[in-house]
Amino acid sequence: MLIRFYQRLHQHAILNPDQVALHEHEQSLSYSELIAVLDELIEHYKQQPEQRFALEASNSIRWVVHDLALLFAGRVVVPVPPFFTAQQRSDLLRDSGAQVLINETDSIILASDNSPELPNGTVKITYTSGSTGSPKGVCLSADNLLNTVTALADRLSEVAVTRHLTIMPLAVLLENVAGVYLSLWLGHEVQLAANRVLGLSGSSSLDLPVFFQALNTFQPESLILTPGLAAAIVAGSQMGAISANQFKLLAVGGARLPDTLEHAAQLLNLPLVQGYGLSEFGSVVAFNQPKAPVMGTVGQPLSHADVAIRNGEVVVKGNCMLGYLNQPSSWYPQEILTGDFGEIDPVGNLKILGRKKNTIVTSFGRNVDPEWLEGLLMMHPEVLQAAVFGGEERLLTALIVSRKPSATAAERIAEVVAAVNQQLPDYAQLQAWHLIYDEFSLDNEQLTGTGRLRRNTIAQAYQHLLTPINSCV
Repeated sequence: MLIRFYQRLHQHAILNPDQVALHEHEQSLSYSELIAVLDELIEHYKQQPEQRFALEASNSIRWVVHDLALLFAGRVVVPVPPFFTAQQRSDLLRDSGAQVLINETDSIILASDNSPELPNGTVKITYTSGSTGSPKGVCLSADNLLNTVTALADRLSEVAVTRHLTIMPLAVLLENVAGVYLSLWLGHEVQLAANRVLGLSGSSSLDLPVFFQALNTFQPESLILTPGLAAAIVAGSQMGAISANQFKLLAVGGARLPDTLEHAAQLLNLPLVQGYGLSEFGSVVAFNQPKAPVMGTVGQPLSHADVAIRNGEVVVKGNCMLGYLNQPSSWYPQEILTGDFGEIDPVGNLKILGRKKNTIVTSFGRNVDPEWLEGLLMMHPEVLQAAVFGGEERLLTALIVSRKPSATAAERIAEVVAAVNQQLPDYAQLQAWHLIYDEFSLDNEQLTGTGRLRRNTIAQAYQHLLTPINSCV
């Protein structure tokens, strides 16, 4: 499969030698130049005795060419997420048995006495921090990666995109596969920029004026977004800071997209399209038809995915990972239980209803998805972040970070909560809320690298605010 990918790049270099493949600030590589660089690096890596290479660098041409060259040379690539803590980074390097670390400027031989066995065919080990903060290595094959690329290419065949800007870190599999690999497979331009250029800090902080300036400078036609970044695009379009007309595809993944945000994008004619995936399946599982997306769903499964609902849970087959590193009992699974509740409509569109482990069961036995309430709260400009907790013995409570802390913040948030409650059935209405002043972040380990809440950590930090029902009787 990797031979097919190399041949595809080589064909682009022959047919369109001057077409820009990679662009970073004032530096760029055409497809003919990309092949020349790759050929030299591939030969270099084939002569090296080491087999496992950790790749730690910002979004850059260097990251992309080393990633591709290592894959084509038959080596194993271990991307190091830039949002990992020092301890997570150390755990990753030890757990993976990486022998060489490629950073921004150099290659460093690592003193590693650990060389865990890999499932046969492993070409990439992608680490997910998950909700607990403990990195887990997902072993993927060339087929896992390229099956996803070709399935996406088929789904997007009617979308005329020529420039894609990478916003998520390249160590995030979604951007790596659906952003870089797919764009290069199709012969498009991949634009690369450091976080500071994009106005990004960590996984959650965003300087909107800088972000909008970058979009106006790069003029990308496609982006891969988290719901938080999608909200920024909607806000920028509403205020006239960016033009909705420049975009041909805005793919949203990583977390559930609030219906209200999707509707706001539709009113602005933003081509916002939901998808769904997981690292254990080589990234994307389902994606809406860009020309006719079905609101509230993530679309139909891609051609390489077989999706079913079992006991309310989404189960996927067809492109399963090779297994988790250091967990031989997980190797070569035939199906993956995703941990997401979902349903499939009569024409085959998948709707994600929430995380199985996050679902709140109220004292009246009703199920409430906290992401539903959080999404409604965060649609209000006054709310920067929100986390909702509750249970059979706990009031349905929101912890809210104000976007602009001030003496009147509590009054404004009270109005927001009241407005949100008016949209909710009685069993799902917030019974308590608290204004908090420290953002959920990577530094306090209350966010994952892709911006998801680490609910257990947050609950422990604010347990004094999460009121038991019996204390109110």
